[in-house]
Amino acid sequence: MSEPKLYGKEKLLADLQAVGKKIPKEITVYLIGGCAMSFRGLKESTKDVDIVFKNKEHLNLFLDALFGVQYFQPVQIKIEHEKLEPMRVYENKDGFHLDLFIEKVVGKLHLSDSMIARAELYKSYESLSVYLLSKEDIFLFKGLASESRERDLLDMRIILSNINWGIIEKELNSQKLSKELTFLFIRRLERFREVHLLDVPLLKKLK
Repeated sequence: MSEPKLYGKEKLLADLQAVGKKIPKEITVYLIGGCAMSFRGLKESTKDVDIVFKNKEHLNLFLDALFGVQYFQPVQIKIEHEKLEPMRVYENKDGFHLDLFIEKVVGKLHLSDSMIARAELYKSYESLSVYLLSKEDIFLFKGLASESRERDLLDMRIILSNINWGIIEKELNSQKLSKELTFLFIRRLERFREVHLLDVPLLKKLK
């Protein structure tokens, strides 16, 4: 598989618009990670585009349309993407890269009703409605991403301003995460504090 290129906002918007025109019935997608940050104006581009679907039907409708926009499944998936446990991984001839999930990420973190309630409608492209997860939920997702993804620590620093730790704590308590993932999140917060020399109030409660 080729090295993923940086995905600019305008390129992603154009692809989503093209996909929306080809989908025969209304579906909803939720953007997490760097692409949601890009749409919120928090960063210029992203290395990966992470999209979560409510169910398999919505994923399949999206995939049918994606084929028409000339995306294909790569021959080999990088280990950091495998650890996120996507349902599908796609890229196009230019090396732009999509990770697609149904309802859960990293095997255990669910797209919960509370996450959906906090999500904001960004734009509708005919049959495709695009929502952005909240800053708190993006922070949580990035905190549970692979430990090899050091770049996520910078993204966590960018979205830290005015973050509501209570929302993150409540969401963690409502999710049935494995002990391994809980320990991973604690290690990531410790690493985040070490790299950026910032206080992380949630750490004491988790430990």
